[in-house]
Amino acid sequence: MNVPTQVTPRTGKRATALAHALDAACFAFFALSLCVPSGYSYGSTALALLTLAGCIAARPQGLARRETFVLAGLLLVLGLLWSLSFDHWFSAAGWGYGAKYALAALCLWYLSKTGIRLTAIVWGLALGSVGALAIAAYQAGVLKMLRVSGFTNAIQYGGIAMYMGFATLSLALLGRWSKSQTAALGLMAACGIYASFLSDSRGSWVVIPLLIAAIWLMAWLNGYKRLASMTAAAMLLLGLIVAVPAYQKLEQRSSEAAREVSQYLQDPQKYAVTSVGQRLEQWRLAIHLIEQRPFSGWGLAGYSAAKQQMVDQGLAHPSVMEYGHAHNEILDMWVKRGLPGLILLLAFYAVPAAIFWPTQRRLAHADAAQRSKLLALRAAATLLPLAYFGFGWTQVFFAHNSGNMFYIFSLAVLWGGICRMETQSAVTKTQS
Repeated sequence: MNVPTQVTPRTGKRATALAHALDAACFAFFALSLCVPSGYSYGSTALALLTLAGCIAARPQGLARRETFVLAGLLLVLGLLWSLSFDHWFSAAGWGYGAKYALAALCLWYLSKTGIRLTAIVWGLALGSVGALAIAAYQAGVLKMLRVSGFTNAIQYGGIAMYMGFATLSLALLGRWSKSQTAALGLMAACGIYASFLSDSRGSWVVIPLLIAAIWLMAWLNGYKRLASMTAAAMLLLGLIVAVPAYQKLEQRSSEAAREVSQYLQDPQKYAVTSVGQRLEQWRLAIHLIEQRPFSGWGLAGYSAAKQQMVDQGLAHPSVMEYGHAHNEILDMWVKRGLPGLILLLAFYAVPAAIFWPTQRRLAHADAAQRSKLLALRAAATLLPLAYFGFGWTQVFFAHNSGNMFYIFSLAVLWGGICRMETQSAVTKTQS
């Protein structure tokens, strides 16, 4: 049992100011993620700079938890993985990825020691959801865009908005706040979910059952059976309320997807240019190439060359050359970086989910008054890798800067919040 160790914080105006600045940066990271251009960069940059300053001026004392080293090590390994192209030994694909992941790993370690206030995370996610809908409403209502995309592409925007909406919803329903706070958080959560609907991002819609089931299961297994049932019912009701205004759009996109699947299966060469047809063609091609090099993969340049060769031979539709990825995170990693890359990618989902998942033993770290809020925070954190795993079936989220930055710095912030809650509870128990 890995009991949170008590950390003796540094005292003084400098340390206090730094702690408040870190809370503000974490709040801004979520709140600005989708409502301003590259919004996730402002909070993450501030976090990185404050962490570097803190390591010099206010370095916390004590040993970090085992899970902290696991998460930080995973970030460093994945950063190295993204930095290598796998075309030749030590061939670089861009060391920028490695630098970002290294900074995120440092932030994760530092925040696990200093902690992040729960309120900064909760209201950052909530306002991020509202900001997402504000941009969506402007683009749809004023600019008359048929498919809103914020300041990134529609798929990335829809996925991140969906996560923030459901994370806020889990915090609202499981955290046992006051009635007014619960209502406010629930309404703000609906904003993020509705913004995702307006993006027409079908890949984010299909994860809804997974997220609802996960929230219900986390509450049920920890003895909150009545709360689990009420939460599931509330989420379904809220989902219906949010979906009603977008019903026509949802029905149209669903029917369109079913039609494009049927058309592709009947005549792949003719219908590989449709949205779904192109994905199916990319998947078919990726699976064919994986069968030839399942362990080593083709590398970044090798994958592109192999695709072009198959197009030239008439074995694949030219539309596959429009994208540099396979439109599926798992297939894309496997075909480019082989079995080692695939294993590391799956670990990138599974390890954080396993560490964040709320268990009765982990919740016992908190005193009774804070246990429901720790459950809510751990649930919101667990939804992050689960959501990304679901998004990855139809989109390569990690092929985009927004997908990488939001995931890795969310890991750091959420883990910092969990560590703070558990450490404070341990201190309270010791003093009592």
